[in-house]
Amino acid sequence: IGLCRTEHMFFGEGRIPIVQQMILADNEADRRKALDQLLPLQRDDFYGVFKAMHGSPVTIRTIDPPLHEFLPSLLELSLEVEHQRSTGQIDLDLMRRLGRVQELHEQNPMLGMRGCRLGIEWPEIYRMQVQAIIAAAIKVRRESGVAPQVEIMIPLVGFQTELALLREETCQAADELLAAEGESLDYSVGTM
Repeated sequence: IGLCRTEHMFFGEGRIPIVQQMILADNEADRRKALDQLLPLQRDDFYGVFKAMHGSPVTIRTIDPPLHEFLPSLLELSLEVEHQRSTGQIDLDLMRRLGRVQELHEQNPMLGMRGCRLGIEWPEIYRMQVQAIIAAAIKVRRESGVAPQVEIMIPLVGFQTELALLREETCQAADELLAAEGESLDYSVGTM
């Protein structure tokens, strides 16, 4: 059985700026622009995992990042803004970026916006991941004739209602893609 933690995939070459764009977006439309860039990357990642596992069970843990791992440094941005103020050359985009990083800053990132809370707050992120997982599984089965054993794990669930909500959204996203592709695939959704 393979376990795949998806946040590690976001550290790949050229991905951090896209992930930062996704996290720093202050509206769904801007977040979706970044997710549209991440979708094919994630699909390729999962395709490689499923192909390598040759039909063995694969548990994919949806993204669970302590956001500070992906955000620009609050200290460095603050210092850069202060430096600009001292020279009289203020970059408004940098100011907005600093403001957004300050909004997202957490005293204890290990307890803050991560795990299932991220999927509840920004469901479009989990939807993108589920679409990438299912699309990759379909591609592997079409190529090899062997259906991957897909297990989707919702991380850091604290309450039954969190799992129920995210399980419903996960199944909806998976089933919509399967229907659109005219495919069927057994998958499971659970938590740790």
